[in-house]
Amino acid sequence: MGLFKKNPAFCLFCVVAVLVFAAGATLVVMESGKLSKSQQQVASADSQIDGLLQANPAPTSENVQAAQQNAEELSAQLLSIRENLQRGSRLTISNDGTRVMSGVQKYISNYRRQVAAHNNAEEVAAPIQIPEDFAFGFEKYLKQTNISQDSAVVPQLDKQRQVLSYILDQLIAADPAAIQAVEREILGDAAAKATGFQINPAISARVPGAIDTLAFRVTFTGYTPTLRKFLNNLAQFDLPIVVRSVAVDRPATNAKTASAKKRKASNIDDIFGVFAGSSTSAEAAPDANQIPVISETESSFTVTLEFIEIILPSNSEENPS
Repeated sequence: MGLFKKNPAFCLFCVVAVLVFAAGATLVVMESGKLSKSQQQVASADSQIDGLLQANPAPTSENVQAAQQNAEELSAQLLSIRENLQRGSRLTISNDGTRVMSGVQKYISNYRRQVAAHNNAEEVAAPIQIPEDFAFGFEKYLKQTNISQDSAVVPQLDKQRQVLSYILDQLIAADPAAIQAVEREILGDAAAKATGFQINPAISARVPGAIDTLAFRVTFTGYTPTLRKFLNNLAQFDLPIVVRSVAVDRPATNAKTASAKKRKASNIDDIFGVFAGSSTSAEAAPDANQIPVISETESSFTVTLEFIEIILPSNSEENPS
């Protein structure tokens, strides 16, 4: 205290100097920390820049434009895929029962006329045989036009008619000799389902909530090229129709006839073999080298088909416009 009283100005100056030094030291420490942090940020940014420059492809303006173009092309492909998956939804379906029943009646009469006036590939008249009172899958509505009270059945019935029209067009274009049966899945009534055509779930693509299907089965007679042409026509995929199974029933008449002829020839050889002596064995050798003549016969083909509709999400993120 004595020193402060003797030299107050000097002591005050020393105190101020100490305070200034402490403040300066504090500021230096703080700024040093900021500088170190900034240096770390700069080093991290440099590292990121080096990584981007070494990336393949590098984010240059040319590569960015190429990426944008690629994204646009992928979006177009995605849109095309979605349109193909929803191809079946382009069918114009009616909920008007009267209009649908009228369409079914026109469908029956139209295809009856087509098969009766059918010409083959050589433009030669070749009527396609059908059973009596044949309605091409709509026999239930051949003589009655009662409109179903189930609001879900009417549009499905109209959709079945349109899909069957496409299937029959492809079948008639394949020149079958006869159409024996056209079956469609029975909708609505459970009792009718028990007796109507139902596709085997083991071969169906139907997945509730994801894939909806309508199954059909057609039976016709013809030669193998008829079946091949029919399947090739369906493979054009104008509508999403998938072949689920093909069954072939070949008539046994020719086999029985050939067997009878063989037995008859064998009996004749047995009768005259005694007099022919060794000539039979001598003639047998050339027969073994002969090429058998096989004549193709009409077969009955049963083809099970399934019309497929993909149930796509309706939200805007997964269903871009």
